[in-house]
Amino acid sequence: MAGIMFSKLEKNRPLRHLIFWICWVLGFTFVKSFGKSYETYLGWFSYYLLTLPIFISHTYLVAYLLVPYFFNKRLWPVFIVFFLILFYGFSVLELLLSNEFIYQWYPTGSVVTEDYLEPGNVIRSGVGNLYIVLVFLAAKSVKDWYDADMKQQELQHADLQQQVVNAMTKVQPLMLLNAIDSIDRMVEESSPDVTKAIALTSELLNAVMRYHDEKNKLFTKEIELVRKLISLVAIIREEEPDVEFFISGDPDQVKISPMILFTLMDRIFKKFEKEVTLPEINIEISDSIHINDNLPSAVLLPKF
Repeated sequence: MAGIMFSKLEKNRPLRHLIFWICWVLGFTFVKSFGKSYETYLGWFSYYLLTLPIFISHTYLVAYLLVPYFFNKRLWPVFIVFFLILFYGFSVLELLLSNEFIYQWYPTGSVVTEDYLEPGNVIRSGVGNLYIVLVFLAAKSVKDWYDADMKQQELQHADLQQQVVNAMTKVQPLMLLNAIDSIDRMVEESSPDVTKAIALTSELLNAVMRYHDEKNKLFTKEIELVRKLISLVAIIREEEPDVEFFISGDPDQVKISPMILFTLMDRIFKKFEKEVTLPEINIEISDSIHINDNLPSAVLLPKF
């Protein structure tokens, strides 16, 4: 329950601000009137309630105008000038409202003096009132840090998910699942070639991942992977697939997206896994020259 309430509070910015100012009014009312009469408590409650617009305006101007537009951009002279203007101006407003209205109508125990607007009194009052600005900025900084930390965690989580996706792409999940299913079946049948199948599957996965990490992915390397896949299928089915390669030109000059041939062969073996015999497969690889360089420079024609 507490977690749900905190989650709602974290997402509801107006509610957070409302709770902050309610806590400030009630908290300082309690501090000022602690151990005194009920009338004094109501007097200070009225003081903080009536002066609340002044404190809110002062605080938000500093937190959402001066800090982001001047302080964070290191415009120190401009920030200091406007900060002092707001500091002095809102202190004067608070003293006028307090001495001319609140202290005369509400029993707070404060004494009204004729020289309350002298610069020394204004500065002393402003320093005391500045406390709420600093508390608000501290709370805002904690919230900004929390948001940044959560954002960093989300980015790390997204990066981790992407790494998992990349890793799954590298290991060819269909081939891996097919091999695992076949090995499970071999175990149930007590096949003597289970160890060979497991070793060759591990070797093939390792070779596939190394191939993905290579910057210059030569097509001859992919043909080697396909041959390893054929060897694995031969162990699993106890039947050597009849696969022939017809290569015209230099295979290392073939420019085509990696793992296309490997994935195609894996899907073919999967399609015919329940058949008694595999069809004869002829793969023609033709290195061609095209006028348009955007076209692939290889044509793969598997024939059954």
